[in-house]
Amino acid sequence: MKHAFLALLSALTVHLGMAQLPNGTISPDFTATDLNGVEHNLYSYLDSGYQVIVDFSATWCGPCWNYHQGGVLEELYNAHGPNGTNELRVFFIEGDDNTTQADLEGTGSSTAGDWITGTPYPIIDNGGSIFADFACTYYPTIYTICPNKILTESGQASLAGHETVLNSATCMPASLANDALLMDYVGETNACGDTPAALAVRLMNNGLDTLTACTIQVSKLLPFNQTEVVGSADWEGELGTYDFTTVDLLDATVDGETIFVFDIVSDDDNDGNNSTQGTVLGAEEVTNNLEVRMKTDGAPEQLGWTLSDASGTVVASVLPGSEPLEPTTEYTWDVTLPELGCYVLTLLDAGGDGLFNNATSMDGVGFLEVNSMDGETAVDQDLFYQELDAFDEVSFDLEVTDITSVQDMALTTGWDLFPNPTQDRVTVDVTLSQTAPVTVTLFSLTGQQVMNVVWGDLSPGNHQRSLDVSHLNMGAYVLHMNVGPTTSSKILLHQ
Repeated sequence: MKHAFLALLSALTVHLGMAQLPNGTISPDFTATDLNGVEHNLYSYLDSGYQVIVDFSATWCGPCWNYHQGGVLEELYNAHGPNGTNELRVFFIEGDDNTTQADLEGTGSSTAGDWITGTPYPIIDNGGSIFADFACTYYPTIYTICPNKILTESGQASLAGHETVLNSATCMPASLANDALLMDYVGETNACGDTPAALAVRLMNNGLDTLTACTIQVSKLLPFNQTEVVGSADWEGELGTYDFTTVDLLDATVDGETIFVFDIVSDDDNDGNNSTQGTVLGAEEVTNNLEVRMKTDGAPEQLGWTLSDASGTVVASVLPGSEPLEPTTEYTWDVTLPELGCYVLTLLDAGGDGLFNNATSMDGVGFLEVNSMDGETAVDQDLFYQELDAFDEVSFDLEVTDITSVQDMALTTGWDLFPNPTQDRVTVDVTLSQTAPVTVTLFSLTGQQVMNVVWGDLSPGNHQRSLDVSHLNMGAYVLHMNVGPTTSSKILLHQ
């Protein structure tokens, strides 16, 4: 079914919903007491130059137990912990506060085994608040945290995999006098039209001396791993060891997806941490007449979308729960944008699990597609999105660069229901201006489809058809009149 949205609705703040903490994040701090009554503070260990691995698990979690039994973290701790090279600390944090001491001991009702016996590193129970502070969304979540407080999700890696992270140039404790480190890209990630994107990075002092200046070069990544220098920026200031700051670099125009490479090119004692990258997406060019097409996942009541103009005003939307969408079903809406310029399309998921619902396995994978339209014809597939990543909202920039005419969609001159209220039968009266396929669908107020009648192609003129609703429970229903690509609705009362 298709709908035309022309009215201005409301204002919306557009943002991207995040899940796990991304690599490069500055780790949160925590203070907690282990099963032996010893208190631990994360930042104290980091400030002392230790690397830290944190394993967020739950006693009932099968994959957690399998990894725990594999002994990788035990081997790392024995080799590099207090009884080894004394460079590393490892913590097991039980992130589910509903579990018990008995579960940790392997004798409770929610456990995969004995987690305590043979574990040489500290175990912290009732770590739900720490689990939340680290934005964890699944078990096990395993983070490696470097002395500079930069976090990496190392996951269920092998021994060699963990040691690769620990031995990387960005994770070693500060030991050199002059060591500037580029943490990550924090500039604009989208650009529309002729407006350039403001590029910026985070700079950290990973050296022992105060960092007072450095030069950062900006390049575009070209095919075959070639680069093209677009400029550079000089930074001056004062950063103590592990202090960091945002450095505004320059404004750059983009064409489509552009990957920028940032390099410290001034004198530095460690070139292994002097580079990072960032991606800026140029807006998809579209016509003002669009077809928004979405396949729902297994939880369609959670899905929706909005189209906002450059000022943030919503010009078209289907909010979660506003329409009776069915699971794993494709829907299409026609949208006419009012003028040339920049717009933001935001895909919404009130459940926070993206276009994938675990209850329906792979049949629960949905998608979002936007097509430019010329009358009834899709002239270009401008955007297609299908990801299993969890999100609350994810946004895409669109730029209307062409105004196209739309075929007259006024296929009906009017329609009505009578009698309304009714007890057993209702007559649907519709007058068509041209031949069109007609389908009538009846929904309960909770969104459940209770009737679907296909009338097929009807000729121009007046048509009346009777529907038997005597078997329905008393109450209010929504009757959708689907004529060609358009849908309109009326309330039907059944007494």
